[in-house]
Amino acid sequence: MIKHLLQVYIKLIPNITFKNSKMKNNLIVKSKAFVSLLSFVLFGFFSIGQIEYNWQNSKEGWVSASESNNGCQLFAQPESMAMRAFNETPIMRSGSQQEDLGIDATTYNRVEITLKNPNTSGQNPNPNAILFVYPPESNDKICSWKFPVDTGMTEYVTYTIDLESTPDNNDVFEGPVARFGLRAPWGVANFDTVYWKKMKIYNSNQVNVPEYKIYLNTFPNPSSEVLFMESNNPIEKIQLRDMTGRNVIEMTTENNTLQINTSELSNDIYFLYCLVQNEWIKRKIIIAH
Repeated sequence: MIKHLLQVYIKLIPNITFKNSKMKNNLIVKSKAFVSLLSFVLFGFFSIGQIEYNWQNSKEGWVSASESNNGCQLFAQPESMAMRAFNETPIMRSGSQQEDLGIDATTYNRVEITLKNPNTSGQNPNPNAILFVYPPESNDKICSWKFPVDTGMTEYVTYTIDLESTPDNNDVFEGPVARFGLRAPWGVANFDTVYWKKMKIYNSNQVNVPEYKIYLNTFPNPSSEVLFMESNNPIEKIQLRDMTGRNVIEMTTENNTLQINTSELSNDIYFLYCLVQNEWIKRKIIIAH
């Protein structure tokens, strides 16, 4: 609606009386630029996708914490990723300090984590695991949330963390977010193993905007072997560009779902452009093997 009204306004400009043609042309150029900028902002805001880490047969770029008191070893397994503890506080993170998801604290408000904790060590029947969020290029957390996890589990269970709730120690969740981290439930001992199956970061506040009905989801991100895309409209064309702007993958298609092989790409940040309903949608993609 807003975009349509602005375009009507631009069409009416030629009928407005100006002192000279230069003033008219300047107004047209500035108005078109404003419409493009506003459309980009609105479209980008209403087409936010979720971030997913599917740890079946892949570590999805996650790494053990480099601090000696938070060490662990990660193993990609068919059903989930195994975290073998080297101490009582093993931590893993969604990439090294150079990785950056490029999101903000206000982008998402929920995290779902599916895991299995078969360990029964410790006196607490519901020990806390911890979700961390990190700023760019730092292992010092912005804040964290404890969430209770069962023990002696034989099945996987999904836990939901509300990012709009007050973080631990009354810290403030704000600013850019580069990575996430997870600490195993309290009470694990050396060589105990916790199994992580899936993590989803999303926004539960669904906004319906009639003039922007395009939905595009890309996952997993970071990607190691295959990147999936899905839309409620046919994806007409895709371009994957590296940081220099060079196209490393280009494809024409008419499918609502699509996948590309990323196994041969170097670990780096890329930008995915998808043409849907004559609109180019941009996503930041991280390749981490």
